[in-house]
Amino acid sequence: MTTEQTPTTDELAAFSLRAFKGIDAGLGQADPTAEIARKLEAQYPGHLILVQAGTFLHGYDRTAYALSTLKRYQLKLVGTGTDLHLRVGFPTGNFKRRLWPIVSQFGIPYVVALGTAATGRTIYASSQPTGNADVLAAVSGQILQEVIAELQQRGELNKAAAKQMLANPENTGFMLKARAQDLDTLLLQDVLKMPRDLRTVFGEPLRTCMGRIVHAAMAYGLEENKATLLRTVSADIDLLKHYLSQTQRLNQLKINIEHRAGLAVELGRLVGGLLRAARSAP
Repeated sequence: MTTEQTPTTDELAAFSLRAFKGIDAGLGQADPTAEIARKLEAQYPGHLILVQAGTFLHGYDRTAYALSTLKRYQLKLVGTGTDLHLRVGFPTGNFKRRLWPIVSQFGIPYVVALGTAATGRTIYASSQPTGNADVLAAVSGQILQEVIAELQQRGELNKAAAKQMLANPENTGFMLKARAQDLDTLLLQDVLKMPRDLRTVFGEPLRTCMGRIVHAAMAYGLEENKATLLRTVSADIDLLKHYLSQTQRLNQLKINIEHRAGLAVELGRLVGGLLRAARSAP
């Protein structure tokens, strides 16, 4: 856990934080992030629950729904068919700026689990006397199930749209090209504004990765083995999102990370929908 991720003494006092070691909270190393959040929710009912997973903080179910409703965070459906969860996430490096103003504005108590299973987790629980623990109680299990069902239905609609796109290769190729070119143009503008040293060590790998994505989008229409090409593009998009997540740690970079990451996510969804449609095609 880095210094940037650890609350300072002033922040501990300002936000009334108490620290508990993960072992005291009963968190096993084999627990997935969703299960950790579920255990913390049982221990801290009515609290926002955020758990670190890699370089992101994830909130599940009631927390995810609350952050989506109050702050317009995008919901994602994760888990297996028998154990589905709502999830929101944002880079860990931004949690001071993102989470604590939310708590201050709405007065909802919270718990943040920082660290990893390998290095140990530290649980920070708020103890503001003005905490509004009743807010999350309004999010019933029925509401969560309705939202999950809606996201499932939306996923099926996206898959159907992808199938329709597969039936019209020209339209599919146009969509891939258009979205890849939009993102490429914005990232090129960002790279040109970088200091020379960052442009060399960070901007060039970013441009190389984006160049492969654009090349694949241009080649998609004439590619015979489209599934293989799409898998390659999907891997490059994941790498691109990794690069974008690193910008939070580079103080000299001033780019609209959320917008760029959003475009990368949308491009990834398009590619993922095409892959799923191809696999389910007879």
